Amino acid sequence: WMTYMDWRLTCIALLSAPFIILIVSVIRRRLRRMSVKVQDTMADINHALSEVIAGHRIVKIFGGQEQERERFGAIISANLRFTMKFVYASVASGPAVQFIAAVALAIIVYVAASRALSEQLTVGEFGSFFAAMAMMMDPLKRLVRINEHLQKGLAASESIFGLLDAPAETDNATGTLPVVQGEIEIRHLDFRYQDAAASALTDISLHIAPGETIAVVGASGAGKTTLAALLPRFYQCETGRIFIDGHDIHDLSLASLRAGIALVSQEIILFDDSVRNNIAYGAQRHASEERINAAAGAAHALEFIRTLPAGMDTRIGERGARLSGGQRQRIALARALLKEAPVIILDEATSALDAESERHIQSALELLRHKRTCIIIAHRLSTIKAADRVYVLAGGRIVETGTHADLLARNGVYARLYHSGQVLEQNNDR
Repeated sequence: WMTYMDWRLTCIALLSAPFIILIVSVIRRRLRRMSVKVQDTMADINHALSEVIAGHRIVKIFGGQEQERERFGAIISANLRFTMKFVYASVASGPAVQFIAAVALAIIVYVAASRALSEQLTVGEFGSFFAAMAMMMDPLKRLVRINEHLQKGLAASESIFGLLDAPAETDNATGTLPVVQGEIEIRHLDFRYQDAAASALTDISLHIAPGETIAVVGASGAGKTTLAALLPRFYQCETGRIFIDGHDIHDLSLASLRAGIALVSQEIILFDDSVRNNIAYGAQRHASEERINAAAGAAHALEFIRTLPAGMDTRIGERGARLSGGQRQRIALARALLKEAPVIILDEATSALDAESERHIQSALELLRHKRTCIIIAHRLSTIKAADRVYVLAGGRIVETGTHADLLARNGVYARLYHSGQVLEQNNDR
């Protein structure tokens, strides 16, 4: 209608469009940045809350209330700061657009008045033109306000699609192992974590015969857990090859590879479910009651399970919060034993057990190790005396290999680790 009434005045009004687009574009980028910051600080708030709630005993016993209050206050202040910046940018868009529209209106009034004086524009046409122009202002303001909600949604979408677009675990191989004997061979293996300055493992080569029990020891950070994590392909090795029963693990499907491996890690993961469902988990969830009880008995867990309110049907809480550390570790060991995998990895599997429980589990493992290939990772070297062979890692390399007695006789790295551990255990016993 404005174009029909006076195309010249309409062209003048449209000259404000590039300036409006420029302002909206600048504000759009700022809204996006601030929206991302707001969401990041909200994640920090939730993380800080969960940490304090989970570690409330540590906070209380060490008097950390004030420190946590200051930390939480700093996170809240950051969230408030970014929220206010988002609001400022959002609120600024409306007045900025209206100012440009007012400038354009002033120019149009001047031009229209000049044309009216020269009788090129009647009063009726002038009034109709301005009525149409005024009707555009409210939709224009609403369009600008949409930008605020749009940027919030786009910032949230970035984090969501960032997770959805993350590469899935690579599983392109189709090979299978119908029967796993448990022979493991590692050839010249190197591995470096992403963005790490140094390699976690360098030129690792070893051979484990079926049914052998080997121990991997070393100081913290030597690469023991990394080596164990590479066998079930939790990470992809950069160079070198790993074979199980003569098959390269990269040629095997993940399901086939992991079906033959059981793991008990130092970080015990249990679920808020019954004791039975935590032992008979995953592929073993339909195991018979006899097998579940046998696995729990071998892990020295039946004696405390029987004292629970509902026995095997007792819910253990989030991450097993209703159980002690040793009880959680025995449940995890029972879960691994129930799988009856030919290869079992014990990553500090007895670190949270008392001496008596540890002796029982060591006896159970002594019976089981003749049927399984066992890889034991331990800091307490007294727990791996019966291993067929011990590999000592230092700086990501194998520096010593031999039996417990042979390595003690050499008086090298292993002997120093063993004697220092013995002194520590004696002090703990006292």
